[in-house]
Amino acid sequence: MNEIFAIAGSTWRNVLRLKVVYFLVFCVWVLVACALNYDVLSLGLEKELLIDASLMLNTITAVLIVLSLTFEIPKELKDGVASSMLSKPLGRTHYLIGKMLGNMVIGFVLCALVAAGSFLIFRVSFNDTVGQTMLQSQVLVILSVIPMSALAVLFAVLLPEVVAPVVTVLVIWFSYSVGILNIPVICGGILPDLELFNFKASAVYQTVIPWSYVVLVTLWGICYAVFAASLASLIFSRKDIR
Repeated sequence: MNEIFAIAGSTWRNVLRLKVVYFLVFCVWVLVACALNYDVLSLGLEKELLIDASLMLNTITAVLIVLSLTFEIPKELKDGVASSMLSKPLGRTHYLIGKMLGNMVIGFVLCALVAAGSFLIFRVSFNDTVGQTMLQSQVLVILSVIPMSALAVLFAVLLPEVVAPVVTVLVIWFSYSVGILNIPVICGGILPDLELFNFKASAVYQTVIPWSYVVLVTLWGICYAVFAASLASLIFSRKDIR
């Protein structure tokens, strides 16, 4: 466990100490605030537009954070950074789990910053309190980092360095759409049903989401992450690393 926490800590500390990361978060806040300038084009629905924009941009933030894994893991393997860890019996599994947990921490922190900034902009702009549904929708976006991180780890060990990021983005995009296909084996099975975390429409129209749903979706995300991480570990254990 100490090895896992050491890898996770190294992963999130290396990213969160980069100033450019917080500059990008600031840019997201600016883009969210820009929604206020479209009151005419949105036919007076700038409040709804701001809520939708904040959720969309936070989702993009989560995807970009997760995508970093598909670059970082192949690079470290190529450079031999993790060679001492990978030589141990459980080293490969510990390495993947540590990377996944570290990426989740990064995602939670940065997505929470984006959400907090969006709430502040909403509060100042409309002199209105942040509704429960808006809060829950942002929480679900943050929690979507859990299955997406596991998915990124899986593709990082399964596919070549150049292909992994592209496939990860395409699969995440598809996973936000599989709900309409209603194919149980794919939807929520092999691929995560990320539509479970998407409540933009509910936030815009203030439709109440039961907290029990948020808890169940969180548990489902954790279960899927365990499944994907186990599959990645199995593949990684059989992979020849030079």
